[in-house]
Amino acid sequence: MYDAVPYPEEAVRERSIQAILDAGVPQPRQSFWGFLADVFHFEGISLLLPQLAVLLVTCHVACTYSMSAYALPSYMPLFILVVMPTFFRGQYCHVSEVEAATHTSGAQLALARLILAGGGALVCLTFLLALEVWLQRSFENLGRVILYCLVPYLTCMTAMLALIRRRRRDGAPLCMTTALCSIFFWRWSARLFPWLYEASALGIWIAAVLFYSWLLAKEITYIIHANKEVNMYGIVD
Repeated sequence: MYDAVPYPEEAVRERSIQAILDAGVPQPRQSFWGFLADVFHFEGISLLLPQLAVLLVTCHVACTYSMSAYALPSYMPLFILVVMPTFFRGQYCHVSEVEAATHTSGAQLALARLILAGGGALVCLTFLLALEVWLQRSFENLGRVILYCLVPYLTCMTAMLALIRRRRRDGAPLCMTTALCSIFFWRWSARLFPWLYEASALGIWIAAVLFYSWLLAKEITYIIHANKEVNMYGIVD
């Protein structure tokens, strides 16, 4: 009439056997877009909120002090500088080895962070360009302003990804130094090299964008390849 209730020892034995059987069944891998949603849930604020703060500061300076387009390049490395703590979190928290041992590779995590950071920077850049057009009341120099913004950003982003790929323990300080030196250089470039912002130097800016876009594409391709092959990527303690 009634089912026999197993003794505690039998229940524990049955659960152990079932756990062993379940462990042998391969679990389906999470899709990348699902993983990207998880990264956005846990790290979206640390990647997007600092970039929004840089955008607000830049817009405030541009509106208050009538900032010229020549000063915009010095603000672009800030968008890399504020997201560096998230990219190098595994190093200074000493969890790089834990990240590399999980079912999601370090390359997949870096790619997700890159998509979120790049998307936020793209939105901020669009706002800056719209603000510049509104301040100048003209679309005449829009193409040059885009080049002025892209070159510093692509330079710092490529340098950061290259340092992460080489797994250098001093990667975070080197990346911060690169960004700060870039800010200083572009801050004084208009005074030291005024010819660089003349129309005759437009070809130099185009060549620089193409060159650093090629380097950045190589870094992203390496990350995608490492993710597919489940190879080691990033800094390991």
